[in-house]
Amino acid sequence: MKFEAQKPVFLDALQMACNAIPSKTTLQILYNLLFQLKGNELEIRATDLDMTIVLKLEVEGHEDGAIVVNARKLLEVVKELPDFPVLVSVDDYLFTIKSESGFQGNLTGYDASEYPSLPEVEHGKAFRAPLKDLRFLAEKTAFAVSSDFSRMSLTGVYCEGKGGHFDMVSTDGHRFGKAWIDLSGANLKPGVILPPKTLTQVLRMAEDADQEIEIEIGAAQARFSTPTITILTKLIDGPYPNYENVVPKEFSRVMRCNREQLISVLRRVSTMANSKTRLVVFNFQDRSLQLSAKNPDLGGDSEESIPVQFTGDPVEVGVNATYLLEELRLANSEEILMKFNNPLGAIVIEPAVDNPNYFFIVMPLRILKEPG
Repeated sequence: MKFEAQKPVFLDALQMACNAIPSKTTLQILYNLLFQLKGNELEIRATDLDMTIVLKLEVEGHEDGAIVVNARKLLEVVKELPDFPVLVSVDDYLFTIKSESGFQGNLTGYDASEYPSLPEVEHGKAFRAPLKDLRFLAEKTAFAVSSDFSRMSLTGVYCEGKGGHFDMVSTDGHRFGKAWIDLSGANLKPGVILPPKTLTQVLRMAEDADQEIEIEIGAAQARFSTPTITILTKLIDGPYPNYENVVPKEFSRVMRCNREQLISVLRRVSTMANSKTRLVVFNFQDRSLQLSAKNPDLGGDSEESIPVQFTGDPVEVGVNATYLLEELRLANSEEILMKFNNPLGAIVIEPAVDNPNYFFIVMPLRILKEPG
């Protein structure tokens, strides 16, 4: 195998591919990249057996061939090269890389036939979506993915397509995010659970936000592709919990306020919140919302009020400040709505706009009254 490539293009491809290299594995071949050259097209492949990244780039090909070579070391070498064309040649498993600067490095490669084969997407349903729409969906949901691997179905983002909509949902039991876009042809019912690591890589597939991503989702695998990058991934086994049972259909209490003002006050008041629970008490009144926090360990407390519009009976609700701040920052509108029914029921946060296409939920905390 022999080819010449532009260093910046080659480096970008290696960096993308290395995102699929496992940090720890007993299968040594997975620490390597597979190179396959046919004519002027170089294919680079990496996998951890759960996710596979395949890149195709135009090079000046001189001799077809295939080899497997250590990913991290090759990336380290190419990073340090000056921006001159890079010449790669392979002779009897010796992978040689040269630069016009005079640099030459050699790595011992391995037989390409030892590398895992590409997984198949069986019984796949295919559709397309713009990258910017996938970014929007991921931004509004991925924050709430669970890190508790005893409930595997919650460690991914649930994707579902029906009725001309494509939805993404995630929850860890304390926080929840749902977002949707109009998308015809995305018939995915029941939905599938996508690993967040894969979703992160999909969002890096193109620089042009308007670029369309081809999506094919099968029984156990999914494929995301552009003309130059393909990402294949195992899906997380379901089923996903019936989240719709958690979302109230009607609300007896609704608050409307300025989002930035609420963020500022919540940040200030939460400085005195308990470091573990992050509890801030929201006291909802007709025209005002009082936020308060206490930290008995420090002997400290704080409170501040903001003007709001509130309908419903006055009530006190305990909230984890960290979780709520995260959702408020993602609700990028001038005003927000907080909708709920009782002090221990789900609190829905959504932008105060016509026809919103996302909402969040934060589950309240029980307020323990001090003995009187």
